[in-house]
Amino acid sequence: MSSAVAPPPLPELRQDVDLVLPGEVRFGARVTRRTAEEIVLVLILDTRGRLTPGEVLPTRIEFAGGRGLVRLEGRGTVEANDLVRFHLDGAIEVLQRRDFVRVHVVRPLALAPVAADGAAGPWIDTLTANVSGNGLLAAGPETLVLGDRVRFRLHAVEGEPPIEGRGHVARICDGGHRALAIEELDGDGRRRLVRFIFECERVARQRTRDGEL
Repeated sequence: MSSAVAPPPLPELRQDVDLVLPGEVRFGARVTRRTAEEIVLVLILDTRGRLTPGEVLPTRIEFAGGRGLVRLEGRGTVEANDLVRFHLDGAIEVLQRRDFVRVHVVRPLALAPVAADGAAGPWIDTLTANVSGNGLLAAGPETLVLGDRVRFRLHAVEGEPPIEGRGHVARICDGGHRALAIEELDGDGRRRLVRFIFECERVARQRTRDGEL
């Protein structure tokens, strides 16, 4: 008996994605229609003067899927300044296959202890030591103990709003570091976190290749 072929990973209806044009020009977009033949995207920001209705461009869509950051390659037809029809005719790639892939990166992190009644306490500034899709390693504070629940704000990308969510202290490591398990991410935090991790991996690979030249 032959096994069924899994369908290609596609973004959900109304999911936020990144539309990537030649030259790595990126636009935030939202899926408004999805069929086996095309994905219709409404661009979130005004692109007047940057896209020409009627033009067809090599295009890439990137979005957070269940197994990581998914990249779809194809062509985009610009219907209007804020509307693109994407046709898949290239590669489908899952760029990060496991949520537990970790990247060693130091970024500003703020934590607020959450009381038993759900009320969040004052914010405490600290730093990350590493980041993964399901956890953060924080450089303190020492006031947090095993099992404490927290809200967090991860300032992953300069100039962008922080990635926010809830978690708990799953482990206390040598040197006082607190390993936080992520329980929930606000808004499009999952997509942004996976994209950030992938970008850190890409930069690390590039530095390794440059060092080998």
